[in-house]
Amino acid sequence: MKKKITVSTAVTLIILVVALTISMTMLFAMRHFNQQIQSVQQRQAMYAHINDVDKTVREYYQDLDEEALKQAITRGYVTGIGDKYTAYFTPEEFERETQLTSGYANDMGVVVDLNAEGQMVISHVYPNSAAEKSGVKAGDVITAINEQDVAQMTIGDVRWVLGNDEEVLVSVSRPDADQAFKLSSLRYELTSVQKIVRGKVGYVKITGFYENTPRQFKTAVASLLEEGVTGIVFDLRGNAGGLPEAVEEMLSYVMPLGQYGSKTSASGEVTYLTAQINNQIGVQSATLVDNTTAGEAEFFAGVLQEAGVTVVVGETTAGEAKYQGYFRLESDGSAMKLSIGEYKRLKGGSWQNVGIVPEHEVVLSAQDKALLPLYTPEQDAQYQAALTHLPTAE
Repeated sequence: MKKKITVSTAVTLIILVVALTISMTMLFAMRHFNQQIQSVQQRQAMYAHINDVDKTVREYYQDLDEEALKQAITRGYVTGIGDKYTAYFTPEEFERETQLTSGYANDMGVVVDLNAEGQMVISHVYPNSAAEKSGVKAGDVITAINEQDVAQMTIGDVRWVLGNDEEVLVSVSRPDADQAFKLSSLRYELTSVQKIVRGKVGYVKITGFYENTPRQFKTAVASLLEEGVTGIVFDLRGNAGGLPEAVEEMLSYVMPLGQYGSKTSASGEVTYLTAQINNQIGVQSATLVDNTTAGEAEFFAGVLQEAGVTVVVGETTAGEAKYQGYFRLESDGSAMKLSIGEYKRLKGGSWQNVGIVPEHEVVLSAQDKALLPLYTPEQDAQYQAALTHLPTAE
């Protein structure tokens, strides 16, 4: 015979449940309140500290550059976050950064590297750039910048001048003759995707993920398939990532239909990423990575690897699963780049501080890495290793 619960007992149980619920709610509310109070107190202490510093400094320094101080404080604050992928941009720097992420540049349009003899060599000339229009060619050895012998300059100095000055006189040496080119900075579209056909193998170099990268990528892949390649090598070495939207569009283009990964926002919200069109490649691929392959480039390689679409060759990558967003400060037009979420593979999860591990490890020496932009395909050990995973390697 079943025992019946009396009305008084039922009421008592209900009261206990309600009391317990209220107690738990109050407990969590108090914890949240205490955390908020602690956060407010910490911020007040920080503001008081900055005010003390400012007050003390102004007692002894009258002619302060207020703009420089403001920028230094902001830059220091962002650095103090402890996230190496965050950054602060002055209004001028942000304008340049915005132009870059849109896939454009305003400079001379060359890439400079050191060869085995220590000479500064132009390894790449961007199409439609000032350098190309003036006749500068890949392979030119730079001998002087603005009539200053480059032997007295570092490669960093030369790159800075070519990337920032509005006018530059570049003297180069060629096997047949020496020449000088007067270059004026020019806005041009960055070619972040370069494709080459070698026998039956297509080679696709992706240098960054910008607004125009998906368009260039789709055009390159479609062109290679039309030319009848039986395998593709994707090269992500030196690719530090870029825009989340760009890599997501590219993965949606090459992945089989369905979910391929997710991203978790700073607030914990999870968004699953889905390929809307079935696999557009249809041929085997290998993907080259190194320890500077980071962010969106790692996501690209890791997702393809997990799905069995590619074989990853090279070195374990940088280990940056977090993605960033830009925030413009209305007060003066400056901006911050902050980590706002983290990418995850469907099965493998995050690779933060771990990296994407290649199936076929090939580690280059420091010298080989430095000379890689000037190497032929035959000299590139990682590229040669990638070919062994493709059906045709002529």
